[in-house]
Amino acid sequence: MVYLFLADGVAEMEAVTVTECLRRGGAAVQTVGVTGMTVTGARGMKLLADIPLADMPDGPYELLVLPGGLRGVENLAASETMRELVRDALMSGMPLGALCAAPKMLAGMGLIEARTVTCHPSVAEEVRQGGAYVLDRPWVREGALVTGRGPGASIAFGIALVSLLFGDGRAGALAEELLVPWR
Repeated sequence: MVYLFLADGVAEMEAVTVTECLRRGGAAVQTVGVTGMTVTGARGMKLLADIPLADMPDGPYELLVLPGGLRGVENLAASETMRELVRDALMSGMPLGALCAAPKMLAGMGLIEARTVTCHPSVAEEVRQGGAYVLDRPWVREGALVTGRGPGASIAFGIALVSLLFGDGRAGALAEELLVPWR
């Protein structure tokens, strides 16, 4: 199962687009409410989570996904449970996706030193100070970690996650279906 986390302040476009890409690509995805079952996104849209964080089963997980939205990422980082999930995933090599401002959370936890990532330009300096090498690309995959630059890269990031889970063949087919390049 893939879990995508929702917290107040999430970037709606990122959460919805990535969830749809993953589901179209064949992944079973549940959205997880971190600040409640109904979260208010960065642009005021209400999103309903599939399950609350308290009901999330123990791992291992196929993939954990952190969408961006600066306030949403700050709310994710404020949860000790979230920090433990993210730390455990990165330390064990479990697949993790972090989009837009979400790599800032990883940097703040000391989890991406000497890793190559991308992120939203507004948090790039903080991510660099966390020890990461930041590239100006729509998405970057380093091992089991996939990072994405921001809202406009949501589809390519979602397709990159499909590639991580199911391979380039399925990812390429999804890109064709969506009529977008992803490489």
